[in-house]
Amino acid sequence: MQYSDDRYHLRVDIQAKGCEIPPDERARMQTILPALGEVVQDFPASDLGIKVIHHARSATYHVEFKLKLPGRTLFTGEEDPYLDTAFQRAVNKLVRKVAVYKQQPEPDAAKVAEHRIALDRAVVAPADQPAGPIAEAVRNGDYRAFRTALVGYEDWLRNRIGRWVQRYPEADAQVGDGLKLGDLVEEVYLSAFERFFQRPAELRLSEWLDRLIDPSLKALLRHPDEERENASMARTVRETSLK
Repeated sequence: MQYSDDRYHLRVDIQAKGCEIPPDERARMQTILPALGEVVQDFPASDLGIKVIHHARSATYHVEFKLKLPGRTLFTGEEDPYLDTAFQRAVNKLVRKVAVYKQQPEPDAAKVAEHRIALDRAVVAPADQPAGPIAEAVRNGDYRAFRTALVGYEDWLRNRIGRWVQRYPEADAQVGDGLKLGDLVEEVYLSAFERFFQRPAELRLSEWLDRLIDPSLKALLRHPDEERENASMARTVRETSLK
């Protein structure tokens, strides 16, 4: 299925593998995509490739997004037993990535947050109506504020990811080439933003972030070519935040 949305200068190509996407499902997809269109409409042209893959053995859907912008290609993906859920999460994550690309976080705010939020493994947000800057950023849909609030976890998470990657020889061999640790850090944060209020209350924040590393790594390993094209947004966010 291919179509163009002239309102947002956005061309869309949706492909399916291992399944057929019913017409009503395709219609729902088109009602969700304007959220992405609104953040790319200032670009002269954007190309969005979407792959919907059904894994019969695990009874899950994997949705892959590849967004080509002028001078930048962004990638993300999501898995879920329900196609609607995987699609919505992937759209949300891609919207955040575009927003990060367009507007870098304020350095001063990042420095303040770095002093305020130390790496505390005992941080646990309440299960019901979590308080604090992290939960507030999620409730407001403000990914930039979310990343700024979590800047104290940056070095710890990068180290955890570096050790985790070593468990996969295929991934370890790609570090610095097709696979960048900064991209994996960003993928973990994007997943955390989408699932923040689903985090079990008994888990420390660091433990929960740690659990998101493996699925994020596997998602990026599926697309080495896209990651070569994708300049690391995580590195941009981190370096500008800490200047």
